[in-house]
Amino acid sequence: MNHIYNKKMENAISLHKVNNLKEAKILYKEVLEVFPENGFANHNLGSILVNEHQSKKALPYFIKALEIDSKIEQFWISYIDALINLDAIEYAKEMLEIAGQRGFSGKVFNTLIERTLLPGESNMMYRAHDKNYLSFLQALHQKVYTGYFEIGTRRGNSLALSQSPSVAIDPFFDIKNDPVGNKECCLLFQNKSEDFFEKIMPNFLSLKCQLAFIDGMHLFEYALRDFINLVKYSSEESLFLFHDPIPFTFEMATRDYKSIPYGKEWTGDIWKLVPILIDAGLRDKMNLLTSSPTGLLAIFSPDKKLVLEIENNYEKICSKWKNVELDKKQLSDFYNTSLFIKPEVYLEFLEQINFGETKKIKREWVSH
Repeated sequence: MNHIYNKKMENAISLHKVNNLKEAKILYKEVLEVFPENGFANHNLGSILVNEHQSKKALPYFIKALEIDSKIEQFWISYIDALINLDAIEYAKEMLEIAGQRGFSGKVFNTLIERTLLPGESNMMYRAHDKNYLSFLQALHQKVYTGYFEIGTRRGNSLALSQSPSVAIDPFFDIKNDPVGNKECCLLFQNKSEDFFEKIMPNFLSLKCQLAFIDGMHLFEYALRDFINLVKYSSEESLFLFHDPIPFTFEMATRDYKSIPYGKEWTGDIWKLVPILIDAGLRDKMNLLTSSPTGLLAIFSPDKKLVLEIENNYEKICSKWKNVELDKKQLSDFYNTSLFIKPEVYLEFLEQINFGETKKIKREWVSH
């Protein structure tokens, strides 16, 4: 019997290593049904749940793993990571202190400590250290939406995650991933977004935007205009996500992208959307998700009347903010907005309100 379950454990670990998490998860559970005191099976199952943005479900497995063997460094790292994902910051700090007393330290623990700091709490610029934004989008796309709009697709990494009827707009596609997948339909428009909304969208008025990801030109006026246009076609409950609102250096927040060395992150001045939209009365609809490397700005079901006011004042807003640069005063105000939230906590909010539809999509060949 032990031999059989040792083999299952080996197979589970092998599947885990090649990212076949679904099958690995099944095997870990089978091992734990017979050997609940297997520390690695507990830990590894917990790590898969964290990967699925289910840290709350992972906590009992991490606790059990530590009870079985508290000398294994990774057990501490994974447990503290899950606590931070759930914004249980004070308890995470306690666990970090205990881990330090047990002799655990190093780069990974320093990163965990950084993740417990609030924006503005240290002398350094805040850096979003939670899971990569594509991981958040992947979790979001486990559900299906009336319509998914994406502005700034380029290689299609984010578009490929969608299971919903999708519209992608980019002036220069360089698709590296299957853009269709399980979607009912996927429309790609190789246009500038302003041309798309002016000339093409009027021919597709039946399309509704329930979820949007705006990742086009990293200048606030472009992103703001895309937001205004998308809201006009949005469903009653809708979520708009902007990439790159949280710069971690002053240099990357420049409007002059040509000054950024090739390969370096450039957020542009997307951060300006935060004070602009707060001034417009949308604070209660906004959150800043701390997804690495440069965050996501989320706006949930904005009041269309307020967005219309933004459109009417668009030129004035652009004139006011165009030459504003990110400095220490602007940064302090930005950090004091109290809008920052852990991505997994935001996903819990969306789950609580049943945003999106849960359904399995399966496509099969019907020809021979």
